[in-house]
Amino acid sequence: MQAIVDFFAFRTFVSLDVLRVVYALGAIGMPLLAWAVWLWLDRFALWRSMRGVSASAVRRVVPKRWRVISVLLFLLCFFCMELMWRMMFEFIIAYLQMHEALQLLSQRAGLR
Repeated sequence: MQAIVDFFAFRTFVSLDVLRVVYALGAIGMPLLAWAVWLWLDRFALWRSMRGVSASAVRRVVPKRWRVISVLLFLLCFFCMELMWRMMFEFIIAYLQMHEALQLLSQRAGLR
């Protein structure tokens, strides 16, 4: 019972395992979800029509070199977002580990 009270009073933090699962869901699940939405939208004729018209307009107006550069920039942005997602979770995990170490030190010193 005390463990539940401590959890809801924020005296204990979310487990590192939960953070790892959330990280994996975000790092792997979000791109897969975006791809699934793209496939779902492909069911609609209006979406296919708009995509076809815009693709042909881009092919006519934008040189091939700039289309390749835009794809490379998209991939670079995607990898940077994945890296930032990873770094955010590393900071959260480091904070939780520092908090536990400081709690242990304060208990040993008799400050709590």
